[in-house]
Parts: sequence; structure tokens; C-alpha cells
Amino acid sequence: MTQTTENVSDASVPAALNLLSKGEAEEAGAMLRYLLQQNLGDADAWHAMACVARATGNAQAAVALAGKAIDLRSDAHFHITLGLALLALGHDEPARAAVNIAVLETPRDPQAHQAMAEILEAQGRSADAEQALRNAVRLRPLEAVRHLELASFLARHGKTEDAIQVSEKALALAPQDVFTQNQHALLLERAGRMAQAEPFFATVAHALPHDAAALANYGAALFSTGAFEDARTVLRDSLVLNPNAVETRSNLGLVLMALGQLPEAADMLGQAHAEKPDDVRLAVNYGTVLTDLGDVAQAERLFRTSMVAEASVQDRARAELNLATVLLGEGRFQEGWRHFEARKQILPAGRDYGLPAWSGASQTTPVLIYAEQGLGDTLQFLRYLIPASLRAPIVLEVPMVLHSLIQASIHGRLPGVSLLEKGQGAEVYGATAACSLLSLPYVLGCDAPLAWRETIALPGYGGGMVSPLKVGMCWSGNPDYRFDRRRSVSPDVLRPLFEIEGVMVQSLQKQTEPLSWPISALPEGDMLTTAQILAKQDVVITVDTVIAHLAGLLGKPVWLLDRFGGDWRWKAGSTQVAADGQEHNLWYPSLRIFRQPEPGEGPAPWREPVQRAAASLRALVQQTGV
Repeated sequence: MTQTTENVSDASVPAALNLLSKGEAEEAGAMLRYLLQQNLGDADAWHAMACVARATGNAQAAVALAGKAIDLRSDAHFHITLGLALLALGHDEPARAAVNIAVLETPRDPQAHQAMAEILEAQGRSADAEQALRNAVRLRPLEAVRHLELASFLARHGKTEDAIQVSEKALALAPQDVFTQNQHALLLERAGRMAQAEPFFATVAHALPHDAAALANYGAALFSTGAFEDARTVLRDSLVLNPNAVETRSNLGLVLMALGQLPEAADMLGQAHAEKPDDVRLAVNYGTVLTDLGDVAQAERLFRTSMVAEASVQDRARAELNLATVLLGEGRFQEGWRHFEARKQILPAGRDYGLPAWSGASQTTPVLIYAEQGLGDTLQFLRYLIPASLRAPIVLEVPMVLHSLIQASIHGRLPGVSLLEKGQGAEVYGATAACSLLSLPYVLGCDAPLAWRETIALPGYGGGMVSPLKVGMCWSGNPDYRFDRRRSVSPDVLRPLFEIEGVMVQSLQKQTEPLSWPISALPEGDMLTTAQILAKQDVVITVDTVIAHLAGLLGKPVWLLDRFGGDWRWKAGSTQVAADGQEHNLWYPSLRIFRQPEPGEGPAPWREPVQRAAASLRALVQQTGV
């Protein structure tokens, strides 16, 4: 006999149900069997036994036990237990009938309405189920759990924003309740509002420091907000508690990749993929880090397999887009441009005003060409306006910050090209089709990068380089980019460049912190203002951001500090080697790349390329006679 039944004076139905609530179903069952041995007519004990049966997954026994309780006394909550057990067996209509008795007998019991909602939802009657849950909320408006049940239902049925509003009411009623905070955070995560979810996940993780799932959620939230070091620590702690958590391992791999720890990231992501080889998302993540490490053959195989696997449209599109970057990086442009179109299924698109897609065929009515993605992409692909304008009149829509720059370039003077002004719609010009700038190589049938030509001519100093050497520098890009930590540097990393005698440094980016070296700040203005400053520089040294493209368009000598496993447009497929062994980028012949020789975290991987750039800069200073 168990310890529970030895203390017969403590045996009672409430005590048994308390044990059940703590997860001690076996002990609860033993106590209830003891009570029934004393009194077979105890309806409450029979009903409690039904609850134990439900909790242990024995719905068939739960139906029989609840029926026995009802035979002895027809309490409303007995019918609720019977109905939910019947539902578990797939008998939804008898389940509805059983719970309906409870609703009729105790119309002010929120449990009855909640049970009815569960059955109605199973029957596909979502509107009726939602109303039943709202009835439960109306009856107990001060109980947070009622709002949480409604919020969960709304989220399951795609009403995420409504669910968050309801969840906020639960949070107001139980601000210290860990479960409520966790549920609210999960809803925010579902809505893509991870920055708002992070403090709630943090509270849950701090309250449950030994709960692997709580730590995993918090780590994922930290990752999404860019707190990579903290995310790494939390996710590693979670894996210690649950080493078999594939999702946690994958998230840790992505964090390591964002930090630049590529071999370690590949190990984590490879393990996750091996655990679930049919999970396309995990395969694509693994293929991404393999691409950065240079194992493009295996990455390509993963992406091609994932493109045709059973998966969501978005996951297959991610695989196809990643395949495109592999192909473009290797110079297989025609196939690469075709697969590059997959980005439209997963990335924010430009405004096509609902116009049909342009096929690239010649036509007499205007085609809307719109910008998409970042400013660097826009500048790089502007060159395709020239052949496009030979096939149709063009209406160009780009960010306002580029307008004056384009008007000063050949693109703003092309016959048949009109720049869409702020507040105007494409219908003003009678556009009948639309195409993204980034889609032009595909629709125009290009099989190689369009040859570079100097499209923007701005007045510089001219007359060759003289002392002091004028050097424009840009050391960081958009911090919202997930892998910005790998491409951007702190000004301290560029100290060897700033300290070279005979150099006058001009900042080519907005500065948010004071620097230890004399440097001219970038004036306020649009991209033309930046271009005018840039045109006066002898050399431009920049990380992979819009400045590299702008300098390339101006034909200025531009030295790119590139991360290990950098963007496809700086890889071998876009590089031509001259007879003297010098490499030339096909997009911007004036561009020279100083690449990290190996991956790594923090400033260490930048030391070698910065030193090489410094040596080249000192040699250039000597040429000017300083």
C-alpha cells in the first residue's frame, strides 16, 4: 500500500485532486480507490477517478468512470468531464450533447462554456467556439486564465493582433504570473514582434533558470534583437539542460554564424540538420554557413534538394534564393538570375501598384521600374535601366534620398526615363507593367554582369593625387542587418589607417560617437551630397555598404574591407584576373578587395586586411611625394 493510503485520515477527494494537480496521478488514483473501497456510492470519487483517467490518457476509462458518477448524481461538472473524454475519443457530437447539459444547468460556469468552445472548435465551428470563450470571459472578467484561453484560440485562427490585445488584459490582471508572461511573449513572437517579446521571455527565464524551454525562448529573443553574446550564453545553458533540443541547437548555430564563428556554427547547424534531415529550414541554415565557409558544392546540393522537398512555400523559396546567391557568386549568372526571383516570396517587395509583371518584351506604354531592398542594390542595378529603356518608356521609383543623385547621372537623362516624384502614382504616367530593378537582368536575359561605365560625373579636385592624400572612410553599415556584426568594424579597428602621416580623413557616414583622430564629419544631406564629398577623395576605404557602390559608380579608387564569406557580388564569379595577376571586379573596375583570410569573432579577423590596406595607403602617400 502506498504512503497516501496509509494515512487514511487524510484521504479525501479534494486531497486526491490536489495530488493530481501536482502530477502525482498514481498516488491520486490509489487514494481514490481506497475511498471507493469504503464507499462505492461516492459520486465525487468516481468523477475524480475519471479525471485521473483523462490525465493519464485513458479516455475510454474516463468515459466509463464519468458515466458511473453521473448515474449516482448528475452534477454539471460531471458532464463536462464526460464530454471532454468523449471528444478525446473522436465522438464530438455526443461530447457536445454532454457538455450542453452542463451549459444549460450551470449557465454561469465559465468551465462549461470553455469546454463547449473546445468541442465546437473541433467541429470546425470557430465562430461559435469564439463566442463560447467570450461568454467565459464575460462571466469571469477578472480571471487572467479566461483571457489567455481566448487569446490562444484567436492566435490559432490567425487573429494574432486580436490575440495580443486580449493577452494584454490577462497580463494586466496577473502581471507577476510567469505563465501569463510566457504566453504573451509567445504571441508577440508569432506576430514577429520579438523585440517586444524579449523582456517577457527574460522574466520567464529568470524565474525558471533550470527550464530549458524558457532559456531557449529567451535566447531566440536575444538573437533576434542583436544581443548575440548574451544569446550564445543563454542558448548554451539551455542545451546543457536539454542536449537533444534541435531547435535550440539550430538557433545557437545561427548566433555563432552572426558572430563570425563559422566553423563552430557549421558544427551546430550540421548536427541539427543530421537530427532532422527532412527539415528544409534546418537544411537551408546549414547550407548557408557552408556557403560562407566556401563549401559551395555541398551547399548547392542542400539547396537544390530543399527546393523540391515537402515544405512551406517560404522555406522552399529560401532554399532557392540561397541557391541563387551560390550561382551568382560562381558566375553562373543566367541560372542565378532566374532563381534570384525567389526573393519575391520572402523579402519585402517594392511597390508595383498592382501592375502586371513586365516580361522584358518591347512595348510602347511605360513600365514602372521600382527599387527593392537596400540602397547599394539600387545603385548596382541602375545600370540595367539603359537596356531596359531601349525596350519601353520607363517610370522609375526609388527612395527620395537618391533622387538628386539620379538626376545628376546619365540615368536621369536617358530618353524616355521619368523619375516618379513623392506622392505620385504610376498611373500618372500611364504605366501598364512593373518590374523590380533587381529583376531586370532576368527579364532582359542577361548572362553576365552588364559592363561598367562611369554613369555619374561630379567635379573633384582633378590633376592627380597630391598631398595630403584625401581618404574617405566608412566603417559601418545598417545595424539592422542580421550579419552586420561581421561586415562592420569599430573605428578603433581602423587605427592603422587613421594614423598614417600625410593622410586627411573624411568620414563618409553619420557619426554617433566622438573619435580619437582628426576627421572631417559628413555634412547633412542626401546621397548626392555624399557623392559630392566622395568625388573629392583620392581613395575611398569602406566596408560592404552603399558607399562601395557609390564610389564604384563614380569610378573612384575604392578599397573594400570585406568579411570572410562575403556577398556574392564580390566573389570569384564577379572577378576578372588581368594579365598582370591583378583582380578586377566586373561590377566596379576601380574596386579593390581586402578580404579577411579566415573567419572569426570581433576585431581579430580584420587585423590582416587592415594592415594590408595600411601598407597600400602608405605606398600611395609616398607616391604623392609626402
